[in-house]
Amino acid sequence: MHYVVLGAHSPEVCPTSNAKTRSLLLEMAPLIPKIAEQNSVTIVAGPFVNREHTTVVIVEAERAENLDEFLNQTRLAQWNRLHIIPSLHLSEGIRDVEAENSLF
Repeated sequence: MHYVVLGAHSPEVCPTSNAKTRSLLLEMAPLIPKIAEQNSVTIVAGPFVNREHTTVVIVEAERAENLDEFLNQTRLAQWNRLHIIPSLHLSEGIRDVEAENSLF
């Protein structure tokens, strides 16, 4: 299953303005690929960051528990509100649409 993970934080805890968060990010960022591998999580795209205080990463994991442990070990939840969106590839979504009856 693919997951789109959106992490949002306030300017007050942004690594660009908060020394503790900056230190944590600089410590953890290089470890993210290894943490993903240890938890059977494949990073498909990202992590991406922007000036909107939002982080975006697309991952693949067989079990939601693997993703949860990955997020816990990366400590992203300590300074971000995380929104996790289970997602399908477009071709899988189209297959679902074709198999279902229309509502209207």
